[in-house]
Amino acid sequence: MRLVSLGLLGTIGVLLLAILPAAGAAAPLSGVVTTCSSTWSCQFTFNTSAGTGWAHGVGNAGYGRAGVISLQLPGESKASYNLSYNTWIGSLIGTYTYWTEGQFFGTDVNTGYVVFGNTNTNYTITCHGHSGHGGGCTYTYTTDNGTIVVRFTHAEQTMTSLSCSPTSINVAGKTTCTATVTNLWNSTNYPAGKIHFASSGGGKFSNMGTCTLSSNGTCTFTWHPSDNTCSFSTLSATYGGTAKFYHSSGSTLEGVTGGC
Repeated sequence: MRLVSLGLLGTIGVLLLAILPAAGAAAPLSGVVTTCSSTWSCQFTFNTSAGTGWAHGVGNAGYGRAGVISLQLPGESKASYNLSYNTWIGSLIGTYTYWTEGQFFGTDVNTGYVVFGNTNTNYTITCHGHSGHGGGCTYTYTTDNGTIVVRFTHAEQTMTSLSCSPTSINVAGKTTCTATVTNLWNSTNYPAGKIHFASSGGGKFSNMGTCTLSSNGTCTFTWHPSDNTCSFSTLSATYGGTAKFYHSSGSTLEGVTGGC
């Protein structure tokens, strides 16, 4: 069973993007909300000396669901569509005024580099036409205030995947695994740097849990489970990134028998 993460975002605001913009990257760009059409869909605008820009975020239509945000920043010739976007209710003011926060992450197609940032909106939901006897409401949304902040890097987006063979072993055996870090913007420009490995059930890695990526962005190692490993162990690979390549991580489940 193979699981892949795009260096992306966790669910419901518990994951913060830790990487800082690379040296020389542009300062953060701020904009303001213009209107929200629902509890998770809002429009934003940017006004700078370079011109105007826009963003449209469609967040989580319910907790645990991923959303997307599209944007075209001032001075850019192309819009970047469907960047990853997660939203959650930060607080409820009164009965129907919501403070909604969001985080986004993806590639700006004008530069090929990762952009990320956050949004917040403060708006009120008003019910019209409720009969008080089980009748439904027609809702309107009043957008009070809110902002969007875009942060820049000089790093291209990556994806880390991890696969092992065999996918199920006896507790006395070992499996051979390959971690691959792929450049999602330019597949011929292979990521460089180190990758770190961990196991939810302990055990021993042949490379002591760290290796340097080869010229084609891969690293191969073996893993031997600890004697008391039961059922499954999650093996994870974390690519820390460099100034040119953004961090990402991936994981896989390895079946283990005979340890219980």
